[in-house]
Amino acid sequence: MSSAAAFQLWIDATRPASGWCLWGMSLVERQVREAGRRGLRRAQVWVSPVSEASVRRLRPDLHRLYDLEIKFGAGALADATDPALVLEGDVVYDERIIDHLLSGGPGRVFRGADGECAALIDAAGLRQLGRLASGDDVGLAALIARHGDELGLTAVDMGQIEDYISSLRLTMPPYMIRLASPERLPEVDRLMYRRTFKGVIDAVALYGYYHLVRWITRHISRTRLSPNFLTVLSILAIWAAVPLFLLDWHGWAIVAAWIGVILDSVDGKLARLRLHLSEAMGHFEHLAAMPGLGLWYLSIGWSLSGGGLGGGVTAVATWILLASYLLDKGLSGGFKALYGCELFDYRPVDAVFHLVACRRNIGLLIYTIGLLAGVGRESLYAIAAWMVVTTAFHALRFAWIAAADRPPRSRTEVEVRGMEAGS
Repeated sequence: MSSAAAFQLWIDATRPASGWCLWGMSLVERQVREAGRRGLRRAQVWVSPVSEASVRRLRPDLHRLYDLEIKFGAGALADATDPALVLEGDVVYDERIIDHLLSGGPGRVFRGADGECAALIDAAGLRQLGRLASGDDVGLAALIARHGDELGLTAVDMGQIEDYISSLRLTMPPYMIRLASPERLPEVDRLMYRRTFKGVIDAVALYGYYHLVRWITRHISRTRLSPNFLTVLSILAIWAAVPLFLLDWHGWAIVAAWIGVILDSVDGKLARLRLHLSEAMGHFEHLAAMPGLGLWYLSIGWSLSGGGLGGGVTAVATWILLASYLLDKGLSGGFKALYGCELFDYRPVDAVFHLVACRRNIGLLIYTIGLLAGVGRESLYAIAAWMVVTTAFHALRFAWIAAADRPPRSRTEVEVRGMEAGS
């Protein structure tokens, strides 16, 4: 893989749409942040009188997050000494396109159906592009399309990029979309949000609060609130439910739990949409979530049994719930560590079951309904029974897959192997 630090970023932001905002920042700033995330240290933004004012408006946290020198103006392509990632300011790029170019090195270009382009060009090609651009106002994309051979560029097909995004368990083709008119903003807004939402997820998240989280995220994206702040609030709310359950304040505990769940969804969407990602905070959140949920179950059982978890039906149900919960976490974590893919995303049958599997949201929904219906104790039994079913299903799938074949790490290979195994 080529070293990203050796490249500069060049953005043709001469068209007015380059300064249009989506999810709290301009299209150009989004591209600058994508470059900064990947280690690029210099950016040249080519502006025009109609775009300069809006393109120059940057969020105040940009330079705190990324060590990136940004220059605005026409620039001097003819004097280039380093290769550059060349983007168009009025185009929304899927991050996989940028990754694909940077990983492959200079000399390649992606072209879209509507004339969009993204290219990684060496210094000689940039100097040639500078000579071609002299006195020509057709834009860098048109010049690259017209003179690709002279610039030493090889066209890359979008089909070379895998549709499956493993980190999000999401299947979505990569995209380059030019914003030629404001009418396209809502469409791209929805697409970008969908690009941040996990593809295989439970029914509560998919059908329950999908639109609510989008609404909250949209409003927060215009503020200075950071995703890390929301993550801390989410963890605090989730853990606050534990003493509330112990004190028999189950209604308030449910409210705190749902607030934590919603914020846990919002923080990830906001981080991806605003390109304000923290790997350390992500690890911390995952480490804090698992014991929090286990303590929910323990505190509910303690409360409903009157503090007597040493015996009785409620105590037995609580210990069965905790044991099966821990076993299920071990199965899913072990499968991913061993095979490099998620147990509940291996085949369509696993993804469908994950909609209703007894994970955090489903368990919380069952208890919320039971509490509202006045059958809290019975709902705890139902959660325990469904957790046992979930764990058994995952254990059987793990055994079936392991006996059939070792799952590969590529999504395409996963599907092919799965069909061969007849699973």
